Amino acid sequence: MFDLYLFDLDGTLVDTRRDIAEATNRILQLHARPVVDVVTVVSWVGDGLDDMMKQAFQTDEGEFVDELVDEFRSYYMDHCTDFSHIYEGCSETLTSLRERGAHLSVLTNKPQDLSLEILRHLGILRHFDRVVGPGDADLRKPNPSSLLSLIRDIGTSRERTLMVGDSRNDVLVARNAGVASCGCTFGYIGREALLELKPTYLIESWPELLLLADPAS
Repeated sequence: MFDLYLFDLDGTLVDTRRDIAEATNRILQLHARPVVDVVTVVSWVGDGLDDMMKQAFQTDEGEFVDELVDEFRSYYMDHCTDFSHIYEGCSETLTSLRERGAHLSVLTNKPQDLSLEILRHLGILRHFDRVVGPGDADLRKPNPSSLLSLIRDIGTSRERTLMVGDSRNDVLVARNAGVASCGCTFGYIGREALLELKPTYLIESWPELLLLADPAS
């Protein structure tokens, strides 16, 4: 059905919750702040590291936020796959999509270097033509600019592109770009929140994505 599949990273390809929480709490402890639970940290995920640090420390002070982001990145780069794992059926589904001739890329609000490290270490980087992180804060999802650039680079159309993700930003970036969206209920915000966003498709597990790729299945 689609020529180009674009995937979110956190909560879609990889369950990164515990490692993000561990790193966030490490930085909170460095600054003598109380630690928080995983659910709270996950609620801060999705709009970039600076936004996450702003929420964790309840501050908008620019230089301090930059310092926190640097501290987080330094620790997280060395510990980003201590507990993270790809979702069940992910690798097999990506292999099947590529065998069918589809182009696969990652579109994430996570910094590109951290994304590459995670995908490489977990053995699924080979599946993707591109891994695109936000080079500029203004280009983060739901801004559709990077998504539209990927469509042009591949040489396909909006009608033959699918954005797969678990979050509000994933559904909205697809809508803003005029492409179909697929919400993953196994991710971070859950089925009910995704239903309210009205994605084009909804899947409960990775193998279900193949049914969208082949309506005759």
